[in-house]
Amino acid sequence: MKLNLKERLQSLKMVAGLATFLKNPGSLDSVFAVAASFKDSPLGEQMVQHLLADNEFRSLVDEGWRPAPINLDQLQQLPEGSLGRVYADQLIRQGITPDTLIDPSPVTNAQEFVVHRLKETHDIVHVLTGFGIDGVSELGLQGFNLAQNRSPLAVMLIFGGLLSALQNNESLAPLLRALAHGFQMGLDADLVIARKLEDGWERPLQEWRRDLKLPSAPGEDSQQS
Repeated sequence: MKLNLKERLQSLKMVAGLATFLKNPGSLDSVFAVAASFKDSPLGEQMVQHLLADNEFRSLVDEGWRPAPINLDQLQQLPEGSLGRVYADQLIRQGITPDTLIDPSPVTNAQEFVVHRLKETHDIVHVLTGFGIDGVSELGLQGFNLAQNRSPLAVMLIFGGLLSALQNNESLAPLLRALAHGFQMGLDADLVIARKLEDGWERPLQEWRRDLKLPSAPGEDSQQS
């Protein structure tokens, strides 16, 4: 009976989080509300165990590695086309500061490490995958996250995005194509969040993509030739 009550309370948290997201799907706060609903849940634990099964990611956790603080001004001094330069340019265009992305709370266990890593790499993964910040691209990114991380948050955001499209009488085809593309990309690539991405800000974005088995962005191959 206690377990059943706990499961029901968890379900109510997820529904409440999704309702917050549907009210304002473009808000980071609404995304964080959905993410918070999975804290200490069986689904969250499944994701942690899935990620720890990757030897490279487990090594990061065992090492207790944490990225250095991000300085966007410094990153903008890096060469054009580098991961750090593209990342900084994107955040500045969006009016986002690293403070909104980095969780200041300490990391004391594997679950907290996963929560921090997913949040702090979200916009880096945007850059690496080439997905933009429009609704269709965000759904594609969530498909990628689902394939890579077995993320329950991705499932909820995909559901919320599709439900929102239905409510607004929008076409589902672009969303589903992006979702399928992102999911396949996630299956084909190495586990992105297992890499020390922030230690390689100066590396060319194209080089990172080749290393991670991610496809080139449109026109990228022709620029190299």
